Amino acid sequence: MSNIEDDIRDRLAKMAKRMWDEGLTTRTGLYWGGGNISMRVFGTDRVLIKPTGFSFGTIKPEDFIVVDIHGNVLEGDNKPSSETPMHTTIYRRRSDAGAVVHTHPLYADVMGIAGVELLPIMFSGPHPALLKGVKIAPWRPGGTQEIADIAADYLKDCSAVLLQYHGSIVIGKDIEGAFHLASKVEELAKKQWMAMQVGKPGILPEEVRNNMLKRAKERGMLV
Repeated sequence: MSNIEDDIRDRLAKMAKRMWDEGLTTRTGLYWGGGNISMRVFGTDRVLIKPTGFSFGTIKPEDFIVVDIHGNVLEGDNKPSSETPMHTTIYRRRSDAGAVVHTHPLYADVMGIAGVELLPIMFSGPHPALLKGVKIAPWRPGGTQEIADIAADYLKDCSAVLLQYHGSIVIGKDIEGAFHLASKVEELAKKQWMAMQVGKPGILPEEVRNNMLKRAKERGMLV
């Protein structure tokens, strides 16, 4: 178990740094970076999650703490993320979720604030999960079981959702997959926003989307 969790710690720290470098977290003001990340130890109820008050840009592998899927701290001296209930609720409801990434990137935030759902408009290089579009979960107070429940409800049959006024949240089979999807959500939000400046975005034909989703599921992808 120790070697497995050491590996997860390294991977979480690496992805946290990439989130910081690529602007998927807020980087100004009094905050160390909006959002949080976690990864579940496969086949167990143990979850490694980012603690509160640590910068995405400088967090170290040993800083991550271990909680169970009910949010109880098992290992580590740091205070768990305020959104731990959201992560653990998702893990309880989605046994196929291996990682959760919650971000506050600019364009996804803007679309969530404006109440504009993301459309399946990307063909070249999209994440298959985005072929379903990305809905907006209604606002609930951050750090509460209310927002945990609404996020988990909306992720029941998809892998990405915008949280009204509160960024985006995605799931993946592992932290790398979840990071990739979070990055693609922001890319889609940016392209849709730009398309809206010149016209009405058109979505991919349903047949194309269904065929791409079918192939993704056959490859074992989480969509």
